[in-house]
Amino acid sequence: MQSLEIAENFTTNILTEPNDILKQLHLGISIPIIPEFHKYILQDLEHYSAEAIVLVKNIDEDYSEKKTDKIVGITVVYGDGSDVLFFGCFGVCDHDAKKIEFLANSLLKYARKNGYKLIRGPINIPTVIFGWGFMEEKSSNELFIGCPVNDPNYQKIFIKNGFYTKFREDRYQMKVLRINPFRLKRYNFNDYIYINPGKEGMYKIKKEFIKLHLINLPPSSRITPKSAQNFDNLVNFIFEFGKEWMMFIVIHKPTNVMAGCGFVMPNPFSRDDKGRLNSVSFHSWVVHPDHRRRGISMLMYGASSLYAWEDGLRWGSAPIGSDNVASGNEAKKLGGVKNRTHLILEYRLYN
Repeated sequence: MQSLEIAENFTTNILTEPNDILKQLHLGISIPIIPEFHKYILQDLEHYSAEAIVLVKNIDEDYSEKKTDKIVGITVVYGDGSDVLFFGCFGVCDHDAKKIEFLANSLLKYARKNGYKLIRGPINIPTVIFGWGFMEEKSSNELFIGCPVNDPNYQKIFIKNGFYTKFREDRYQMKVLRINPFRLKRYNFNDYIYINPGKEGMYKIKKEFIKLHLINLPPSSRITPKSAQNFDNLVNFIFEFGKEWMMFIVIHKPTNVMAGCGFVMPNPFSRDDKGRLNSVSFHSWVVHPDHRRRGISMLMYGASSLYAWEDGLRWGSAPIGSDNVASGNEAKKLGGVKNRTHLILEYRLYN
């Protein structure tokens, strides 16, 4: 543990060992850290060589028999080989404004000391579990996978200290509508085949799956670290907590090209009276530019909805970028109600 700075009765130190970080991580994230999640957390901490800046309260000898320290805040920091310092799991135990500001300033000093040009976050690793962003006021605080909850003090203090909004993401809660896409007269899917590749199959098509997601994202939306580790954790998580149908691709039969792909995220925190999952995150539906306006998204959604109903799933949450007006309107047409918004913030360093 290295000492970073000292002020009044607080100190910020650096934790470098993944297991030491894991022990304190609960201070920075609202989502429960159940034992089954530990391997995913440790893998990401090790992969990114992540460190943690921890806020330590020095308890004076006047109040105890000997001088002791207590960790009261944390943020995880990591990079991906670029000039961006990512931070996540940022929290202090009582959401006190002074503590938040002290830890935020320590984050800035850490970035300057290590030569970064940008700071971006919170992007919590592993994102497959902890998601990203500071939650806006009036958002739902119901426990859901990938949806961190925080006091509004956090983003207010960050913005006051020079951070700006890089990305805003809304979530729409909606029922799972059962649609058989093969009965839709509007589309002809004779040239396409919907496939659930299975876990081993997903690793065989890993490069193509990632590539199709990347070409569908505008540069402004590419906010997460550049790493195939995200894919590995995603696949392993879905197949541990979900079902095979939750990852899917669509192949254009005449060319054998992947025309579409996507996945839904199981929400292990909500189950029905039979112990089955009863909600998912409709996380990703992407279509190759050459195959748009042919109903491929409806094919993927409809085929998945049939499996979802078989498994007793009746509702879910869809993350949509706030600037994606068309997708937001589609969610509303399907009965979706916007109930959460998360902000990813950024700070530009002038060294």
